[in-house]
Amino acid sequence: MTTVDTITPGLTAAEREKYAKDGFFIRAAAFDMFEIDALRDRIEDLVELIETADVLTAQQQQVILKRNVRTDEASGPASLNSIWRLHTFSALVRSHIRDPRRLDAVAAIVGRDLFCPNDLYFFKPPGTGRPIAWHQDSWYFRNTYVSSLGDAIDQATIGTWLALDDADEKNGCLWVIPGSHRLGVLDHTQVESDDYLLQKRVTVSDEMEQQAIPVEVPKGALIFFNNALLHRSTPNRSDRFRRAYIVHYMKATIQHSGNRQRIPAGTEHWGTPEMYICGRQWPGCVQTTLEQDSMDWDSALGRTLTQDDIRIAEP
Repeated sequence: MTTVDTITPGLTAAEREKYAKDGFFIRAAAFDMFEIDALRDRIEDLVELIETADVLTAQQQQVILKRNVRTDEASGPASLNSIWRLHTFSALVRSHIRDPRRLDAVAAIVGRDLFCPNDLYFFKPPGTGRPIAWHQDSWYFRNTYVSSLGDAIDQATIGTWLALDDADEKNGCLWVIPGSHRLGVLDHTQVESDDYLLQKRVTVSDEMEQQAIPVEVPKGALIFFNNALLHRSTPNRSDRFRRAYIVHYMKATIQHSGNRQRIPAGTEHWGTPEMYICGRQWPGCVQTTLEQDSMDWDSALGRTLTQDDIRIAEP
């Protein structure tokens, strides 16, 4: 198969030190305004295509588009909380995930053989964007994946958080507890409220809560974070969107655990939930749909979506 070259400059000494100490670092101007607007517009075009596609069932639409129950909007970005695995549908998004400005840091920290276990696009609409409780992404991954090399799952993954709008306390920016990644993966319990977007949480002490800081970043900023870092976000109390695109990267030496995530009914022919990023795929480990067999809904923009657009090539 074709592989992607990730020979790039890597991390600065300051970024490496901050990542080790605090569990995250920020590149404040990773992408310019034109690039961010182009990505946002393409994703909103895809939302409209998905909502109007006559080849998708209502159940399939619900798998992709997570509705915002706090609004009366019936369609469009204001009606949504998030999108499930955008990489499944868009070649442009897959290209963005592989952008060297992402991969230089990711490869330096995790390695050069990579796949993407998940990507999420959060809309957080004005006045209705729901909060997310304290949690660790590694807790979710630990239930689905295991390393064939024996590494801790939080050392085999890294997360990235891209701001598609200016993010501040008013519109529900990210909050982190610096250094909390060094605690390892903690127990998560059920959230006792329907107000939260995710239903699992870590209960933190008052002392830890006092150490939490808001990560206010400008549009175009890219945050790299250890997946064991405790983080949350607050409600959007502003009249602005707070859109963000989250991509996780994982070592290609990872295997599925016995609790492998169930593929939703009706989506089995969409290809693997995971996406190939770069380097080699290891025998016995997670295997991903090849790029030439992946869906390309970008080609359907401006015309009627057909069955060919959701067809995965036969092996």
